[in-house]
Amino acid sequence: MGKETVTILETSLDDLNPLFFENLFARLFQAGALDVTLTPLLMKKQRPGYKLTVLAKKEKTNNLIRTIFAETTTFGIRIREEKRIVLERRIRKIKTRYGEIRCKVGYYQEEVMSISPEYEDCKNTAAKLKIPLKVIYEEVKVIGAGKL
Repeated sequence: MGKETVTILETSLDDLNPLFFENLFARLFQAGALDVTLTPLLMKKQRPGYKLTVLAKKEKTNNLIRTIFAETTTFGIRIREEKRIVLERRIRKIKTRYGEIRCKVGYYQEEVMSISPEYEDCKNTAAKLKIPLKVIYEEVKVIGAGKL
């Protein structure tokens, strides 16, 4: 578990082609974003738009600001710092009847708080075995909860 300060970059977009969002997200992650989200909103003159929110470490802020200005139509970015607590994360392999699947396990004060099967492992196993992804995902969560 760690306490840290992160920088939040936000801007509202109402005239960016939605086809560009995939590229925008990729560029922001390449520039060092910890997380990127879009929230639908209603802007002035009742125009539909989106709030772009980027979570980052302080040292990545300038690269991310440059990326937002270069890849969007915005003329301004709001910036603030916030504190957050992050679970300690460990990768564990869970044995299932479908094979081993990696899981991200989150701990708070050495207590398991969250188990998250690795999506790509589940997806690849589901495709290989031709079974629903959710079947594998749920089994991993149940087995993981009992073993960790």
